Amino acid sequence: MSTERLERAAAGWRGASAVRQSRRDEGVTWSAYAVFCGLGLASRLLPAVFLAFVGYGLAFPLVWAWRSHDLAALGWHGRNLGPAVGWGTIGGIGAALATWLAFGHGLALPPLWPLQVAVGVPIWLLLMSPFQELFFRGWLQPRLEAAHGRWQGLLLASAAFTLWHAFPPLEGTTTSTLPLESPLGIAATFALGLLFGYLLQRTRNLAAPWLAHALAGIGLVLIGRVTFITYTP
Repeated sequence: MSTERLERAAAGWRGASAVRQSRRDEGVTWSAYAVFCGLGLASRLLPAVFLAFVGYGLAFPLVWAWRSHDLAALGWHGRNLGPAVGWGTIGGIGAALATWLAFGHGLALPPLWPLQVAVGVPIWLLLMSPFQELFFRGWLQPRLEAAHGRWQGLLLASAAFTLWHAFPPLEGTTTSTLPLESPLGIAATFALGLLFGYLLQRTRNLAAPWLAHALAGIGLVLIGRVTFITYTP
């Protein structure tokens, strides 16, 4: 066999191997997302599962990055920290204002509102935003960008983020009255996913979407759409 034919054969083998690896990576990506959604659904049916759900969102990306010796791939580093905090603050305040305009009218504040806010602020900063952002923006979005390109990856990650929020619906639970399965709710969630994903792209630091998501969530607590304390008179 000539050298040219050997080179073509080797190139074909490498190409086929790359395709197989790409398919395996895609399967891992969507399997991990399916587990995330499954735990989210189970936590609605069995509240005791919620801690396992949050733990998965936090631990899975960190363990994955630790095993690959690349925590920086999650955006978990100090580079661009100042701009990330600035952009995250601007994005979060804008998201909170938009949420208030969309969902905040005609609502009475919930019982024990000051306590709701005092509890809700640290929960959003230290729990609710981190477990979602580590999974969606730290782990899922970079993999989808690597597989499909920057903008298509952003769109796919935002769609996955929206689907998880709409199914199962949050409205009617003990903690939320947000109609996220409505057309407005779906559009708002997708827009927030795009915002958080873009902040990651702009800064490549997870602090930006982390902070923006936390501030948006705190905005929901301030208008009484999300509560963490059940009041029984």
